[in-house]
Amino acid sequence: MDTVHDNHENEERLRDYLKRVTGDLQAARARVRELEEDTRGDVAVIGMGCRWPGGVTSPDELWQLLVGDRDGISAFPENRGWDVAGLYDPAPGTPGRTHVRTGGFLRDADLFDAEFFGADDTEAIMMDPQQRLLLETCWEAVEDARIAPHTLRGSDTGVFLGMARQPYGDTVDAFPEGGIDHRMTGSITSVAAGRLSYTFGFEGPSTTLDAACASGLVALHLARQSLRHRDCSLAVVGAATVMADAEIFLEYSRQDAMAPDGRCKSFSAAADGAGWADGVGVVVLERLSDAVRNGRHILAVVRGSAVNHDGASNGLTAPNGPSQQRMIRKALADARLSPSQIDLVEGHGTGTPLGDAIEANALLAAYGADRDRPLWLGSVKSHLGHPQAAAGMAGLMKTVLALRHGILPPTRYADRPSETVERASGALRLVAEAAPWPETGRPRRAAVSAFGVSGTNVHTILEQAPEPDTAPPDAERTDTERTDRAVPWVLSGRTPEALRDQARRLLAHLEARPDRSVLDIGWSLALTRSPFPYRAAVTGGSGEELARGLRAVAEGRTGAGTVWDGSGAGVVWGDSGARRPIVFAFPEYGGTADREAWAELVAALRDRSPVFSATYERCLTAAGTSLPGDADEQVRAYAALVALAELWRSCGIRPAAAVGDGLGEIAAACVVGAVRPEEGARMAALRGSGGDPGEAVPPDVRTDGASWYSARQAAELTLAQTPAGHWRSAPAGPGALEKVVAQWDGPLVVRFGASAGTETDSSLGHPGAAVSVPAARHQGAADPLLPGLAMAFAYGGALPDWQVAFDGTGGQAVSLPTYAFQHRGYWLGREEHGQPGTPGTPPGTPAVPTAPVTPDTPHTATTGSEGTS
Repeated sequence: MDTVHDNHENEERLRDYLKRVTGDLQAARARVRELEEDTRGDVAVIGMGCRWPGGVTSPDELWQLLVGDRDGISAFPENRGWDVAGLYDPAPGTPGRTHVRTGGFLRDADLFDAEFFGADDTEAIMMDPQQRLLLETCWEAVEDARIAPHTLRGSDTGVFLGMARQPYGDTVDAFPEGGIDHRMTGSITSVAAGRLSYTFGFEGPSTTLDAACASGLVALHLARQSLRHRDCSLAVVGAATVMADAEIFLEYSRQDAMAPDGRCKSFSAAADGAGWADGVGVVVLERLSDAVRNGRHILAVVRGSAVNHDGASNGLTAPNGPSQQRMIRKALADARLSPSQIDLVEGHGTGTPLGDAIEANALLAAYGADRDRPLWLGSVKSHLGHPQAAAGMAGLMKTVLALRHGILPPTRYADRPSETVERASGALRLVAEAAPWPETGRPRRAAVSAFGVSGTNVHTILEQAPEPDTAPPDAERTDTERTDRAVPWVLSGRTPEALRDQARRLLAHLEARPDRSVLDIGWSLALTRSPFPYRAAVTGGSGEELARGLRAVAEGRTGAGTVWDGSGAGVVWGDSGARRPIVFAFPEYGGTADREAWAELVAALRDRSPVFSATYERCLTAAGTSLPGDADEQVRAYAALVALAELWRSCGIRPAAAVGDGLGEIAAACVVGAVRPEEGARMAALRGSGGDPGEAVPPDVRTDGASWYSARQAAELTLAQTPAGHWRSAPAGPGALEKVVAQWDGPLVVRFGASAGTETDSSLGHPGAAVSVPAARHQGAADPLLPGLAMAFAYGGALPDWQVAFDGTGGQAVSLPTYAFQHRGYWLGREEHGQPGTPGTPPGTPAVPTAPVTPDTPHTATTGSEGTS
């Protein structure tokens, strides 16, 4: 028998050893794969934000413009102080005049939410509009990455920008009062990256570079290297061009190198010159291995990139085919791919016959003229014009969208390809109409080129996102895959109007996507958006209920009070951005009715929350077994009160004070640390047995800094006073808790009664009145805590830890509308500034002092010859 026993033990040890070895091997292999990915330099694109001509303010709007057979070309802007009429002369070459009066303009380039970013009117008007727009698009790109921007404060996030200096304000005779103090920081390009890092609190590398039209993709190349060498764990990469004056039109009109209609006819036989444009694009990058581990929504993968220069070629500004070929081959080698594995090239394609021909020939030479499949070719400039320093970023964003949608987006004017493309005999083919991406049996891959007028060339290779993110962009789960549940949707804004606009945006989003999961939307609103002073919380179990609440917020109809129905549906709007101290209120035990209510709630919470279950069991164990009926009931009620309070504390809500009546007084003392949970359990047992709970009071009573009160005692105290401890075996009287909190100046009272879920909250009455919040609602709510936490979000001084609060609900991040900036108009040289733009802050609203944004407190014109980039 001993031999058999020994053999069994040896087998068990061997199994344990093999399990450990297998686990170690799996972990080692995973680490090797991770290191290989880092060494290769693969990075994931996880978020995008933009402003492009044609009124494009989001990646979705860019895609609609690309596949909708329209462009963003328009007349000269009237809001930049230009002498529009005096600039025009139909004859090319007329000194000081342009024969072209159209381009790809950002019509609202003067608009900016200065208050949101901590700038007063003077600083805002002195700030280069490129800097202003980069601030907003950076915020939007981070939100698009499903990351709450405030969570990156203090992180090693890097900023890499491509931007050329514009002569904004150079010809202005007089600055506003105090404006000279902001002239340098408002105009120097290096400050653009620094301003982003300062405003967002990023502490990684931060740089702005000017490589002319190659700037955006060169910035991406540097960001990729920084991620690869772990100089940063996240990178914000952007590029911007906002033409402050018409100088580039005057210079290229002198050379007769512009398309008369201002449109780039890329790689087309109709090409007749470049057309100039504005544009701003920002992407967020993360190492691919980290993005997968962090569960990011991956849009595409950057597989490779290369940068070079033309060298001593046939001209400073003339493109050079052999250099372009070498660059392409280097990028392919970096990506570990062969030319035949690339399906699409987003070319530079400025629409100049010489430049386009040199580029097309280089593509044929590098990618091969004897391919078994054509190399598809296009250029976003046919839709937007040439956004100069932002050109590469426009091409990159177009390509990422094409990879996501599995569609080859069309290039305008491609029905008549240029002679070079025509001669390629099918090896190089322009995308004339939108078409499904060719099925190759491997991931979709594409490349993007950009060439700077200074001779810098850059080529970037992208790949379709890995599984499981190959589903269409909007293939999130729907309500039909969920059971009905009362969930909160929380919104916030830096101003009341911004909060209302957030609700309007979300309503429009729901109208376009009516089947979205209400739980996933609630999860995303809580965990991927930064909180601001003005807050609203909407709860409901269906999209219809939640939409009703959103409409109330959008229309400003929630200021009178808060009403909840039996299913947990309701809406509350935090009053005036004021934050309230939080008080935990614990009632007397109510007998049979409480016993039944607590049993239902405890069953739900024990299954859901390890925190609740552990505290509840700890109290029961401390009180002992074989208690008389009344004592057992009181201990179980006490244990439920304390465990529920501990669950609230684990969600980040810690009270400034706790007040209790009868049995609730013991729970209040425990919650603030005056007694330990075990001591409180024994006191509850004594009380239920007819004894004196004071006999179990420890000799040295200390608290964790919060105040605790008995209901009778608190009637004579203010919220700021610290009481002594008293123990009672009888309640203080009917309505004692309500009387206590009514005298205090508007606290947020979290009620821990067992039947709280069936009560209806009354009107707030007046701005200073206390707001009553149920600690748990178990009727009609899959998660009992979330409705109460939503109210705590709207009113309370402490923010819930939503990650803990939503744990176990199965929620996941989905795409949502980005922040509703409240714009005002700013442009040096105009008579008026700081005027309202799109719906936003009313005139006369005081600006806040210059400071980094926090979540919870209120280019020189390029010249050259025909064929340049």
